[in-house]
Amino acid sequence: MKGNMPAEATPTDPKIVNASPTKEFFIYMLTRDVPLARSVLDLVDNSVDGAKRMRATASFSGLWVRVELDGQHFRIADNCGGIPVDIARNYAFRFGRPPNAPATTGSVGNFGVGMKRTFFKLGRRFTVESVTSSSRFDMNVLVDEWVSSDDSNDPARWHFKFDNVDENLTEVSPETVGTRIEVTGLHQSVAENFALENFLTGLKDDIRSAHTLSMDQGLAISVNGVPLNHEPQRLFTSAILKPAFVERVYATEALGAPSGPAVKVKLYAGIAERSFHEGGWYVFCNGRLVIQADKTPTSIWGPIHDMRQYHPDFAYFRGYAYFDSDNASLLPWTTTKTGVDVDSPLYRSVRQEMIEISKPVLTFLTNLAKEKSAFETGESEHNKLQEAVRTSQAAPAGSITVATSFLSPPPDPVPTGPRWQRIQYNKPLPQVTKAMKLLKVSTFKQVGEKTFDYYLQYEGED
Repeated sequence: MKGNMPAEATPTDPKIVNASPTKEFFIYMLTRDVPLARSVLDLVDNSVDGAKRMRATASFSGLWVRVELDGQHFRIADNCGGIPVDIARNYAFRFGRPPNAPATTGSVGNFGVGMKRTFFKLGRRFTVESVTSSSRFDMNVLVDEWVSSDDSNDPARWHFKFDNVDENLTEVSPETVGTRIEVTGLHQSVAENFALENFLTGLKDDIRSAHTLSMDQGLAISVNGVPLNHEPQRLFTSAILKPAFVERVYATEALGAPSGPAVKVKLYAGIAERSFHEGGWYVFCNGRLVIQADKTPTSIWGPIHDMRQYHPDFAYFRGYAYFDSDNASLLPWTTTKTGVDVDSPLYRSVRQEMIEISKPVLTFLTNLAKEKSAFETGESEHNKLQEAVRTSQAAPAGSITVATSFLSPPPDPVPTGPRWQRIQYNKPLPQVTKAMKLLKVSTFKQVGEKTFDYYLQYEGED
């Protein structure tokens, strides 16, 4: 993209100093630190918001989002209600979110930069076509031409323009309702990445993780024609092993903001399938994953919180934090939705709750590791905690609706007396079977014990 000098200021007041940005600099600053996959994810976020506008509290069954990309182009299409012309004209293409912009219940698009940032990040030309039940528009923007029209003194130079627009549709086929976006003239680095199989694999994982809750509600998402599958959040539960669940409501005024919607917080802590990689804390804001399997002080881990570092013994641990509000600006997420604002008073308060409900789970897992070690070395014949894990069932975290602390069986007392050591060795099965008959025992364990006792009696006594 060719550089362009800002237009000379021609203010009527000679004391005015021109401090307005150039478009080229603006685009550079807007896109430089955003990973490519996250830019694509911003457009998926917009489709999810469309689904929420259509069905704020209902199932998303029948709604879909389709992403297609290769080394030549990028396209995303959905049937999630479309963008009303008035929203497109006054809000959707603004750089930043005006305070009077209509709110979407549970929105994940809050900061007003994602869609435009993605257009500039990907390529030199973008087209947008959208149809609602009563309106339609399309626009085609050549980025280089838009940049070259820079005039710091003319706000209209920052505007886009509809190619076609109709705000008075009366008969619209439901099959045509939705939004379609295409970006061509891809930047070289973008084209190269889009052609890589490992980039495609990572993008699928990012989308799957970020919108697992929307997919739980029935939203179908595909990439290059392949539907994405997802793993819902599940925790082990039984009559003697239950996850912790805490629910809180934070009034807007308590967060230092004007009156408005509250922030609802749900926290779950428990155990799931053992996985060092998947263990940790997960944080969602309005259903959008912003932290995945966190094992750092950002959530609960480490001496800074008077907690242990994440350890392989804790690979069973899962923690889920859900922040929800109709005012998305109150939620503790970053503008890229790739982390939390650790300085947020709300997050600091909730994190303390996360720490407290995690402690009993980590104590249980520490005892579980000790029990397993004692059992394997023969110091103890008890494996009550392992049995509690083995006999529990995985249930969706959201199915837990009554507040509860983490429930688990207590560990058995530490064995007294001399330390024990388990002995293991392998011998041909016919020989072991013969020994079993000679010793008149019925288990392999008894064979080992009897032969050991026999050896000490006849060969090991002083």
